[in-house]
Parts: sequence; C-alpha cells; structure tokens
Amino acid sequence: MKLVELTEAPQPFEGLLQHRPELRSLYKRFYGTFWDEALLPRSLLELCRLRIAQLHDCEAELAVTDTRSGVPDNQRVGLDRWEAADCFSPLDRAALAIAELMPWQHHSMTDAQFATLREHLDEKQCVALVVALALFDANCRLRLVFELPASPASEPAFSSGLLH
Repeated sequence: MKLVELTEAPQPFEGLLQHRPELRSLYKRFYGTFWDEALLPRSLLELCRLRIAQLHDCEAELAVTDTRSGVPDNQRVGLDRWEAADCFSPLDRAALAIAELMPWQHHSMTDAQFATLREHLDEKQCVALVVALALFDANCRLRLVFELPASPASEPAFSSGLLH
C-alpha cells in the first residue's frame, strides 16, 4: 500500500477518505462535476443538499455553506418548511419534493413527481439531480457514521476541487 504524505492537516471529510486516495480522487471529480459543470443551478443543488442534511440532522454537513450558490437567507431559514413557505420557485419545490424522499423513502418517488420535475428540467438534468441527491445522502451518512465534527467550510465537499 502506498502511503500519502500530507503537507497540511486534512479537513475531516478529506481525512476520512485519505486512506484510499485513488477512490477519493474519483469521488472528488464525480461529485465536483455537479457543482462545477453548471448542468443544474448551483442554488438548487445547495437547497437540496441542505434539505437532505436537515433530514439526517447532520450538523457536519449543515455547517458547510456554498457562498457561491446565491441562496437567500429567507430560503435557508424556510427550508425546513419549504412546502408552506412562499419563497421557493416551482422548480425548487419540484426538486425538494424528490430530495425529501431520498434518505429513507426513495422507493416512494412517483411518476407524477418526476413529471412535475420534467416541467422545469430536461432528462439529462433530472438524471443529474437524482444522482446528486444520492451523493448528498451518502455524504451525510459518511459524516454521521464516522462522527465527523461540524467544521465550517465555504464550499460543499469536493466542489471546485476542494475537500472539506
């Protein structure tokens, strides 16, 4: 096994994955594509990432803030009651309805929910969103299982080539 020499202390999430640098590199690139390739609005990804973190009660993921997402404070504050709040667009609502089910009820997603999502996104974007939601769920589960501490970061894990 090849040892990796670190020149600075890794962030908790990076430290978790440093034991398998080849997998960390692949995961980093894959996850980063959702944030860096602009297939979906960055604000939509951030809302969904935060909602999944809320559902998991994952303080470590909630401590991360994507400063480039443009998510306004009223949406951040209203996210836990997004269905009743009037600050979310129809696209936000369609995506959050799917995100809401990802952690524990992913088998309950309906054709009607995807039809609503398709009113706003094309097929490629829908696939990208669902895969991103699954990765947001996985990130929360990793942080929770390994009891990673909440440490404020300015970017989601692996976004723009950064690890947090």
